[in-house]
Amino acid sequence: MGLDRLTNVALLAALSVLLATGCDNGSRPGRLLDGQPAAEFRPIDGSVVTETRVVRAAFLGSRFAACVSDPSSFPPTTLVVERVGVFGESLTFRDRDGRHLHSCDGGFDPTGERPPPWCGRSVGRLYDGRLLDPRLDILCRDARGRRLAYAWVVPAAGSHWIGVDQGSYTEVYEVAAGLPVRVATRSRIDTGAAKATFELTQSGIRGNDLLRGKLEAAVAG
Repeated sequence: MGLDRLTNVALLAALSVLLATGCDNGSRPGRLLDGQPAAEFRPIDGSVVTETRVVRAAFLGSRFAACVSDPSSFPPTTLVVERVGVFGESLTFRDRDGRHLHSCDGGFDPTGERPPPWCGRSVGRLYDGRLLDPRLDILCRDARGRRLAYAWVVPAAGSHWIGVDQGSYTEVYEVAAGLPVRVATRSRIDTGAAKATFELTQSGIRGNDLLRGKLEAAVAG
């Protein structure tokens, strides 16, 4: 399977997604981590839509190989959800038997054990296909050395968009491939307690609110 962009042009038009122009004005970033213009989902004022695509592991090539310790353990046809946001990026995929969910989280590894783009990896056990632990990762840093927190969010029934409050803007993630959504934040991280809090909004396909609340995640012991 080649590149499969989850949201096509027609859907973007229907949902009134606009491409940002100009420079970052200090409140809403104008570009994503990879340099592409940051789209805004109009129903959520001041939002930034992360880039989401569903591809096979073979399509990602060395990018996927750098993510896993043993690429031969995953068939080339492994379905991968790749996400690129304002300061974070991730891969999410199941293993061969479908019992575990894997992620690679983007950023810089302060220990020097992992070269960019990946700085951390998480594995979650699936129980009857459901993830019970968000598998918080707080080891990664951004390009300026600020700590990042990554976690999975299990979408509520009918949810199409997951919004994460990033302070001056809301970062919006599209639900994809029936998998939990790997989100990131740079705020509300308590390194001493190995915890992080994500302020979340879950919305339907047209941006109607379904659920608002906090995900308080702790590093699994």
